[in-house]
Amino acid sequence: MTPTRPYHWFCLLAAILLEVGGSTIMKLSQQWGFAHAALLGLVIMWLCIGLSYYFLALSTTGLPVGVAFAFWEGLGLTLVTLAGFLVLGEQPSLTRLLGLCCVLGGALLVHKGTSHGDDSAATKEARHA
Repeated sequence: MTPTRPYHWFCLLAAILLEVGGSTIMKLSQQWGFAHAALLGLVIMWLCIGLSYYFLALSTTGLPVGVAFAFWEGLGLTLVTLAGFLVLGEQPSLTRLLGLCCVLGGALLVHKGTSHGDDSAATKEARHA
């Protein structure tokens, strides 16, 4: 795995935004009033999801896969839920908001608890001695 650079985080952000955009467009397309709107929404969604996986794969060349996936799912779920509230007119509830806090907290804990391979074993031993 290559060292983590901002590039990897940008790839992860692109993956998240493409996932959220694709999912939101799919749902919005059900409300469009022209022929084959739902099909167009599905095509856009599949394109966005495919690109999302591509960028997720790029992000894992420099980020631990568990960290990348935790953020992809956690932030993706949070942003899709917020899009549901703000764009699609879904109703927030305390339970949903607390669940999102738990998801984001879990992603942060996975990140905090994951070794990024930056420290050698000798450096770790020296710190604990």
